[in-house]
Amino acid sequence: MKEIEFQVKLQTKDLYRFTMRHTYVSIGGIFSLLISFGCLGICVANFRQLVPSTIAVLLIVAALFTVIQPVMLYGKCAAQVKRSKDIKDELSYILSEEGITVRQGEEEANIKWYQIRKVVYGGKGIYVYMSPVRAFIFPRECCGERYEEIQRMIGEMVKKYRDYIPEEEEIGENQMQEGEPSKEEGQTQEGKPLKEEGQTQEGKPSKEEDQMQEGEGQEG
Repeated sequence: MKEIEFQVKLQTKDLYRFTMRHTYVSIGGIFSLLISFGCLGICVANFRQLVPSTIAVLLIVAALFTVIQPVMLYGKCAAQVKRSKDIKDELSYILSEEGITVRQGEEEANIKWYQIRKVVYGGKGIYVYMSPVRAFIFPRECCGERYEEIQRMIGEMVKKYRDYIPEEEEIGENQMQEGEPSKEEGQTQEGKPLKEEGQTQEGKPSKEEDQMQEGEGQEG
């Protein structure tokens, strides 16, 4: 299968579109919208019977998830695009049989197809999730005429590797590429010493040291 290479330079609208989808296309997002629309419905239906303070509270709650939060999310996305080099700089993607290769300057990362959790095809872009909160964003505008080809290849490869079980060697290679320490390395880097190290660092003498101290006490 041939490779597909394209460049992506995210703009605020692209990140905002992804954030809005991620926030509201979920149980929590739907529930929050129901609350806002419910408060608005109560306010409209009982407007003449409600006191001004109650109306104000209902209107604030109604606007909380329909106006206030979207505006705040847009501001957050704009600030993130402005200050984050990883987002504002252009990214180069290569889709191949092996997976997705991402390049930015001298840095490079490789994602295997079996590592992809899900793919969402939107009208304005493709969202390739590696975790519940982390995804590649492929805006339609950046993909240009190859958008349909990219969408088709991603769908075929994800389907092909859906039930693929990687071998231990592949998992180890992926952990090294992602910078994840091994079990022993993680224990030291995370500040969690091994059992023997913990005995000395915590000031708890070993069994032999206890016996020596007891012996010295008896001689005295």
